[in-house]
Amino acid sequence: MLKSIPGGKKKLLKFSFIGSVITLLLLPTTYSYAFKPNSIFFVTKSDNRNQVHYGVQTNPDCSLKPSSPAYPYWKLANGKLEGLLSIEVPIFGIANQTVSGNEVVLEINGFRGRGISKPIVIQAAKSEGQDCQISAFAEINGETNRLLQVHIDWTRFLFGGTVHSITFYGTNNKQEKIVCKANCSL
Repeated sequence: MLKSIPGGKKKLLKFSFIGSVITLLLLPTTYSYAFKPNSIFFVTKSDNRNQVHYGVQTNPDCSLKPSSPAYPYWKLANGKLEGLLSIEVPIFGIANQTVSGNEVVLEINGFRGRGISKPIVIQAAKSEGQDCQISAFAEINGETNRLLQVHIDWTRFLFGGTVHSITFYGTNNKQEKIVCKANCSL
């Protein structure tokens, strides 16, 4: 069929076909949380109402996906969901995550990079006849507590900013404010 099409149109058709194939190959790699997010805890910032949420990918039986189940994503003030930009990964991305059974332990780049060692443990469990229950835990003032939110107090400039403190909030009104002492500039 391509033999009866003039040269210029033939190249255009080949280019369109290749573009379509590339698009189809990339579709499965888009973030599934853009359609069905599962927020376990989130980070707020003092400069606007956008939030970075952290979720985990689970299998139908509530087991964690094997290699890197935890993922961050933006929930903008207008409700729109977006992935992190590459320039945001050093602050809000996941430094490392280790999976063991139905538990993943992770650290957030921006905390670790400022000398704040705060491992976050996410656990997934399915009770008989119930949905998958997923919770995050962190040490807050020396006690393990369910982590609900983290707040970053910072001053933002055009191409950077300064982190003043990071506050961890848990259940039962538990909170721990950590003042930034090292690497506070972004």
